[in-house]
Amino acid sequence: MRAGAARRLDPPAPDPEERTPESFLEEIRTALGFGAEKRAREIAERGLALFPDHGTLQQYRHFLRPARSWVVPGGPDVNDPRPSYEWIKRHSSEYRGLWVALDKGELVAASKSFAEARQALQGRDPKDVLLHYIV
Repeated sequence: MRAGAARRLDPPAPDPEERTPESFLEEIRTALGFGAEKRAREIAERGLALFPDHGTLQQYRHFLRPARSWVVPGGPDVNDPRPSYEWIKRHSSEYRGLWVALDKGELVAASKSFAEARQALQGRDPKDVLLHYIV
C-alpha cells in the first residue's frame, strides 16, 4: 500500500447472538461521528431486525431515512409564500414536531397528524396555503 492511501478499517462483524440494542446504538453513533449516514441507516435496520420494538432504534431509522420531497401543482401562478416562511421563522420553536397549516402567513392549524393539518386547509385557495412539518 502506498503512503497516503487510505485503508478501510471495518471492525469484524459481531456475533448476532451477543448483540444488544445498546451495541447497535453505539455503532450508529460512531458511524455518524464519521459522517457515514448511509452506514448508520444500515446499522439501524440491522438492529431493528433483531430488536423491532426498541424505541431508540426506531427513532434512528426514522431520522436517518432518505429525505423525500415532491412538487405539488402550482407553478408560476402561486401567490407569494414569503409571509408563511416568515411565520415559520418566527414561530418554529413553539411548534416543533408538528405539522403547521398556514394561509397567507397566518396559522390555520397545528397537529401531529398530517391528515388533520391538511384537512384544516380544505376549502382554502391552494395558491395561498402552505403545509409544513417543523423539525
